[in-house]
Amino acid sequence: MKIEGSSYNIDYDGKGTMVISGKLAAMPEEYEKIDDYFDNVLDAISKENISELVLDLRNLIFLNSSGIKTICVSLVMAADDVEGLHLKILCSNAITWQVEAIPTFEDLMDNLEIIFE
Repeated sequence: MKIEGSSYNIDYDGKGTMVISGKLAAMPEEYEKIDDYFDNVLDAISKENISELVLDLRNLIFLNSSGIKTICVSLVMAADDVEGLHLKILCSNAITWQVEAIPTFEDLMDNLEIIFE
């Protein structure tokens, strides 16, 4: 499953890895599509009994505040509702927004691991 915007890509491999890359500064209606996409991914994970979702953000160089909210609410908090799901977020030490914002996600989900490289 994949979503492509003018400056970003979101790709789920069907096996437990989602990669978001590029610059994500979408308009509100586009975030609605992304919300639906995250719902579909989490439904697929639940149906396939996948126990870990890896969210790779290492090549997401920009994310605006609406994007951070979308990832927090529609992905991280929703993933917390999937029984037994472990979420691992891969981040880059070289990208300032990730260093500043991603650690705050720890308060949103008990079974969350954040890895900076």
